Parts: sequence; C-alpha cells; structure tokens
Amino acid sequence: MREMKAEDCRNVLVVAITPRDAERKIDLEGIARNVRHLCDMGVDFIMPECGTGLVYDATLAEYEAVVGAFIDAADRDALVVPGIGPGYGRALEMGQIARSLGVSGVMIMPIVGPASDNGVDAGLRDIAAKTALPTILYQRRLDIMPVDHVISQCELDEVVGLKYAVDDLDAFKKIAEGAGDSAAMVCGMAEDPCIDYMAAGAVGFSSGMANFAPRMSLTLLKRFAAGDRAGAEEIRRQMVPFEDLRGEDAARYSSSALHAAMDRAGLAGGPVIPFAEDVAAADLSRLNAMVDGLMKSESELKQAAA
Repeated sequence: MREMKAEDCRNVLVVAITPRDAERKIDLEGIARNVRHLCDMGVDFIMPECGTGLVYDATLAEYEAVVGAFIDAADRDALVVPGIGPGYGRALEMGQIARSLGVSGVMIMPIVGPASDNGVDAGLRDIAAKTALPTILYQRRLDIMPVDHVISQCELDEVVGLKYAVDDLDAFKKIAEGAGDSAAMVCGMAEDPCIDYMAAGAVGFSSGMANFAPRMSLTLLKRFAAGDRAGAEEIRRQMVPFEDLRGEDAARYSSSALHAAMDRAGLAGGPVIPFAEDVAAADLSRLNAMVDGLMKSESELKQAAA
C-alpha cells in the first residue's frame, strides 16, 4: 500500500466505523463488505480506528485485527490511515502496530488527559518521529495546540495534513495561511461546516456519514471544487439533519447512529462497545426515516453518474 501524501487529503476522508456482531465482537466479514462498498462507490481514503471507530476503547489486539482487515479489504483501491492514541504511550504502541501492517499513514488522535501546550508540542513531535509514517495531526483544542505551535508542527517532515475540528474559523484561517503550503488543511467537522472551511482554505473534509452515504459526500466535494457552491449546499442541507441527530444530548449517538444507519442501509453496523451506547428503540424510527431519504439521494446520484 502506497504512502499518503498531502495531495491525497484533497478528498473526503471517510472515518470508518468498526462493525460488531451481536456479542460486540469485531465483525471481520462486515469490515470487508463495508470497505468494498466504499471502494465501489469511489472512496479511496479510509480511516479506521479513529473516534468514529471508537479507538478509545479498543484493545491493542482489536486494533491490530481491525486495521489489518481494512488493509486486506482495501487492497490497492484505497489508502488506509488509522488513528493512533489517544495518549502518548498508546500512540507509540499503535504506531508500531500500524507500521508493521503496512498502512499508508496515521492520524494522531486528540489528547484527552492532562496536558500543556509545550508538553503536547514535544509529544506530537516525538510520536511523529518515532512512528516514522506520513502523519495527520488532529486539532481539537486551541489551548494545548495553539495556532503558532500547529503552524510549526505542520512543517515537520512526517506531517502531511491537519484535521481541524475547532469551531473557530478565524483561528483556522491563521493556521491555513501559515501552514497551508506545508500540510493539507482538512475540515474535521464533517459536512455541516465543511463548505465554509473549504472556502477558507481546507482542501477536503472528514466524514462519518460517508460510511453509508459516500456518493453524497463525494458529490458535495466535487461540486464545491468545480465552483458549484449552490450544488454543494444542496447536498449539505440534506445531510445536516442526520448530523444534528448525532449531536443531540451531548452527542450520545455520535457513533451508534452510524452503526444503526449502516444496518438500515444493508451494510454492517451492529452494536457499539462501551462507553458508547446504542440508539434507543424510541429513536430508531426517526433515524431510519432519515436514512431512507438519504439512500434515495444516494441512488439518484448513482443513476446520474451512470
């Protein structure tokens, strides 16, 4: 599998779920089915074992099995760029596993424990150097990853991209102006704000909904890149209600809504593992209605492409 380059991030980065069976064991066959569906729909950048894949609560053995399954299923049709971390030690261990499996690159997950700006700066530099793979940084907090530090970190040889996920467009513009020539700027907040961030210098965006609605996400990016902002907005408006559902009640369904959507779409989803929770039965009918509408749009886009 070839190594990731900055130009590859001019793309929809699909942040993949980790499908599981009824006993919450990894569904390896489901991974293969999901990956082949993505590749068939035109996706060529897949990110397993990140936040949407619930890397936070995966064991290292599960991490190795999941990333390996994604690589086997993608073959040469898509780059596989897993998350590593969170935490310094876990990032190093996962980085070694990812490297041994032959991934295209890695993304360092956001820091969730005690941290300072100088400590994070030193840690990110050390992880990138020791992992020695093309790396995407993940910006979630400006207090421990301030603008000037991020601009400098983007100049590291290993760093090819920045996933920016802070609701601060002005800070993003400063980072893009200072580091856009060094690393690819990616909107890390999915379809809802992606158009504004792409207008400000992002070259692509990450997406969880692309797990089950990849043509919509790819079409949004294609339309924006072609100068058809109104057409991109049309797609965005259709996708935002599902994103809003994921964000309800402190984002309790952030991952599980995607699992339920995959099941509804005929793909592999299944339950999530603790500390996440599955979508409550009372909310499934509303979710299913949204997914049915999105699948109709997916089908129309597929027919239009044919």
